Amino acid sequence: MTAHYRQYLWPAVVTALTALIGTAGLVLAKVETGPPPTRQATAVLPVEVARVQPESGYTMTRIFTGRVQAKRDSVLGFELAGRLASVKVDEGSRVTTGMLLAELDVDRVQSRRDELLAALAEAEANLALANATLKRMRGIVDQGGVSRQGLDEANEGQRAAKAAVQLAEQRIASVDVELDKSRLYAPFDGTVVSRLADEGRVLDTGEPIVRVQEGTAPEIRVGVAGSAAHQLVPGRIYRLMWQDRELQARLRAVLPLREAAARTIDALFDPVDSNPALLPGDIVTLALPSHIDQPGFWLPITALTEGQRGLWGVLVAEPRDQAPEALAASHRVDRRTVDVVHQAADRVYVRGALNENDLIVTTGLQRIVPGQWVRTRDEGND
Repeated sequence: MTAHYRQYLWPAVVTALTALIGTAGLVLAKVETGPPPTRQATAVLPVEVARVQPESGYTMTRIFTGRVQAKRDSVLGFELAGRLASVKVDEGSRVTTGMLLAELDVDRVQSRRDELLAALAEAEANLALANATLKRMRGIVDQGGVSRQGLDEANEGQRAAKAAVQLAEQRIASVDVELDKSRLYAPFDGTVVSRLADEGRVLDTGEPIVRVQEGTAPEIRVGVAGSAAHQLVPGRIYRLMWQDRELQARLRAVLPLREAAARTIDALFDPVDSNPALLPGDIVTLALPSHIDQPGFWLPITALTEGQRGLWGVLVAEPRDQAPEALAASHRVDRRTVDVVHQAADRVYVRGALNENDLIVTTGLQRIVPGQWVRTRDEGND
């Protein structure tokens, strides 16, 4: 650097250093003479809590579905095969016990009966002749006009004629039974709900013709699963739900048989009040409460927080005697793992690492984390 540049540079450096030293002095003076800082308490989040109490178990309501059905519902057909001659009723027809519903063509059977009537007349004529012959034989046997052999033959001829008459009568009776079975009668009072065949059809034995449903008050069949069937008491009145309405029904019987597929036991109910709107096929439900012996705690469902691996947890506000001086808090949040056993509406029954009178944080779980200091609203620290 030449003497010419040094001549101008040194005065500028001296001036800058003088200004810097002056500024530093002013800052130090302000620090020494300013007021000391005040220590303020850090704000602590208030939380809603609930005090839990242990329970020996919980009551669970189980819902079972049933169906309304007629007490008697029969699909009717003929015991004999043949051509369907006539059907006297249609769907919706009201029938009474013994009313004629349908008939088979009986021309062939009637012809057989006529033949048997002729055979019976012949057998009766033969019997009359045998009786007359025997009577004459008995009158002359003592006079030696006929041998004992001839009398025996007359006796046996009379017996054979009687047997022929009886055989003809039995054959006619058998045909009469067949004629009667060619007519289909209503087995009970009810309504025809299905007509399954029309005139002219050649039927097999037992082929369905009509379906008749009993017209009296229907019954209700409910399948009850598990051990709940043992709670039912025959004769007691239970409340069932039908079309969002309450229905009272008396339990008539619990069948001693468990259905193989659904593993349920059928319970039969009779409606207490006659309800014409209650129709076979309607769905009803039965609610049965049952107590489960399982120690645990009831919690509001909002107190649950989801953890890792599908586990659930709750946040417990644990009291601390000495909180940090900078905090206006008396509780510290701790996480406990619980197992949800049962849910009912807006609360859950859990078991896990909880103790009597623990304070459970019920709302605002997304704002706090384990280890955080809080104040509870029930302590009046709002």
